[in-house]
Amino acid sequence: MDIQTWIFGYRPPTVTHVHYRMYPIKEVPMETGALTDWLYQRFVEKEELLAHFYDTGSFPPPEGQKEAASRQMTLDPVWLCMVQSFAFASGYMWYNVLQYLYCCLF
Repeated sequence: MDIQTWIFGYRPPTVTHVHYRMYPIKEVPMETGALTDWLYQRFVEKEELLAHFYDTGSFPPPEGQKEAASRQMTLDPVWLCMVQSFAFASGYMWYNVLQYLYCCLF
């Protein structure tokens, strides 16, 4: 998919499932060996989540809950077009400012 497809909606929407978890920084080990083990455990956790998702079509609920919270997110083409227009305009302005400064300094 390219940006024009997103903005103008040439294709029907696709479903994307995202599962994330935040860890307090105090839980993340600082030593190299401990950090490596911790990251390997997160990888194992991710593989278990994916296996559950492929088997059932949904992620497992967090501990202590009966079902996982889910919500639908829809991208508005007008909003995307405005954001892209702002990005292009600001890039153009920065390019001109830098070009002007370069000419003034040299």
